[in-house]
Amino acid sequence: MIEEQAQVVEISGEQLVLQVQTQSACGSCAASKGCGTSVLSKVVGGKFTRFQAENNIDAELGDTVIVGISEDALLTGSMMMYVVPIIAMMLFALLSDYLLPASADSRDLLIAVTAIIGFAVGSYTSKCYFQSRSNIQRFTPVVLRKVANHDKL
Repeated sequence: MIEEQAQVVEISGEQLVLQVQTQSACGSCAASKGCGTSVLSKVVGGKFTRFQAENNIDAELGDTVIVGISEDALLTGSMMMYVVPIIAMMLFALLSDYLLPASADSRDLLIAVTAIIGFAVGSYTSKCYFQSRSNIQRFTPVVLRKVANHDKL
């Protein structure tokens, strides 16, 4: 199980609204000082992601909790988000390359436009996949335990 700290920012019935600060891997990399990604993450700053999880540990507003999601769900989600759109883009480009005559005007432009359409179709497919599985337990983050309560510190 992959674990991450999150802060409770809202409670809606039995659901917690949690906020996690997006982090780059730059802190653990040896080349972080000379890397463009490190510089870019400092310029862009910290971004926050909000999501909901069931309040199964009686967490309160302001608590810091540990949430987890299975490795399998993370791997499947990553494949759907990154690999499917790229494969769709390549398939659309290859198909248009095969179907367009070699003498067609603006052939390369048409192949590029078709590749972009393929990427959009792949992205939409990924979105539909996640929407259809949003209520499946293995894709839902689970609150595992409390770390701290701001009111009691």
